[in-house]
Amino acid sequence: MRQFKTFSVMAGLGVVVFLAAPALAAPFAYHDYNSMVTELEGFATAFPGLAEHWTAQDLYGLPTVPDGAVELEHHILRITNESLGFDKPEVLMVGVQHGDEIVSLEVCLELARLLLESYGTDPWLTELVDRREIYFMPLVNPHGFNHGVRASPGTEGSEDMNRDHIYDRCDPGFCGDDVSLSTVGARAIHEVARRHLFRVLLDYHGGIEIIIHPWGSPLHDMGNTESPDDRIHNRLGLRMQSFGGPYNGLSPVGTSTDLLGAVHGPLDDSAYASSWDVANADATWPTDGWRAAAYTIEISNQKMPPVATLGGDADLLTPGGSEDGYVPKNLRVGLAAIDIAEPYLMWTNRDSIPTTITASETVTVEWQVRGCFEVDETRVRFGNDVDPLNTFSGQTAAQQQIAGTPCFGSPTTFSASVTFPSEGTYYLTPAARVDSSLLTQNNPVPPGTSPQSWLVRSRTEDGVLAMNAVEPTEINTITGQQFWGTEALEITVGEPGLIFADGFESGDTSAW
Repeated sequence: MRQFKTFSVMAGLGVVVFLAAPALAAPFAYHDYNSMVTELEGFATAFPGLAEHWTAQDLYGLPTVPDGAVELEHHILRITNESLGFDKPEVLMVGVQHGDEIVSLEVCLELARLLLESYGTDPWLTELVDRREIYFMPLVNPHGFNHGVRASPGTEGSEDMNRDHIYDRCDPGFCGDDVSLSTVGARAIHEVARRHLFRVLLDYHGGIEIIIHPWGSPLHDMGNTESPDDRIHNRLGLRMQSFGGPYNGLSPVGTSTDLLGAVHGPLDDSAYASSWDVANADATWPTDGWRAAAYTIEISNQKMPPVATLGGDADLLTPGGSEDGYVPKNLRVGLAAIDIAEPYLMWTNRDSIPTTITASETVTVEWQVRGCFEVDETRVRFGNDVDPLNTFSGQTAAQQQIAGTPCFGSPTTFSASVTFPSEGTYYLTPAARVDSSLLTQNNPVPPGTSPQSWLVRSRTEDGVLAMNAVEPTEINTITGQQFWGTEALEITVGEPGLIFADGFESGDTSAW
């Protein structure tokens, strides 16, 4: 196991740098199918309660893919703190849809390793493992991978898996491959999708260096190719570009139709639109959960770049660090995607706040707002209810910061002071409303369509938006809310007081 230590923030780049290399940095290298399986099994063994490993064959009864005397399977790894439950924002990382683009496997494996080995030592990465369910399907085309070819065996012969998904498949007679999910790998992705509600999906490839997002289908190959979620797709794309950093140049960001060309049946359009634009999805394979902010991440100009360009784990989270390369760069891209899945707040001084005070004492609260693009307003809420985010008797004045990058990298640290109105037991939490600007659309296609992604809707609407219960033992929900908080702090106040710290009296709600 590699050991990491913390080091300082590179404020000029606007990114948080949490880890430094071990004394002897480890360069990255390529895996084969068997060594990948060994890695995934090792993660599950070494990190019980954080990592679990399955195959799509075991979970869903899918067929194996024969390769000589070997039966190849499709492996799945989940990373989350299981003790905190499973109904969390979900993210999916996919690798090697094209079997000769093998660099994508290395990014998935090293991202998984980083999350697991950093747990409990790095505050940010620990929060991500606690607050997210992160799924990896690092090698969905094992047959093509073993033979160094793009295609995968399918029911219609040798097929391109990234043309095999359910949104805008080829019309019968238009092309020779008109059956959706005819490859086992595409079917495995779909079976995972049916059971989950992914907020973000990254589909890693190789052969060019670019970050692309919907639209990618010929249905939308026109002068205006904006999706109803183009604003968040573009903003997250630019964040991934920035945190990925300058190794071999910043990766261009844009729609697939504009930057790479339109194709039928790509994964990113299917993952984004097939649940709501059902007229253009294959009704044979329904899913209620595909509303992800979805990206194709093209890692490198070569599908199998030289080992010397993969990088190592020195300065791993530093864009342009001493051992930067294609793997660290695109590992950071993945972390930016995991972070944005849902807004969350982090205390920065909780351990220094006394839990027993007198009414004359002032409590100073410091916090950060993360998992967002801009902070519309943030403040401290408090009251006698154990859920002060939603049931509160007082709150401090609103603070705003919508410029810069207050939510990521070097997040803004907000501060407020509170004096409680009387003796008793109080619960206190920082609260924030974020990202209302994501509702502003330019020229969405279809025209007039509001944002459809879980990523936007969950932070701009209130109430239960979706429930997925394909399996009775595995129920996932998405609940939207406009105010976000964190774990409440309980404070016992010993004697009565009359005035809040900002000067308004107990019972005066005019300033709340």
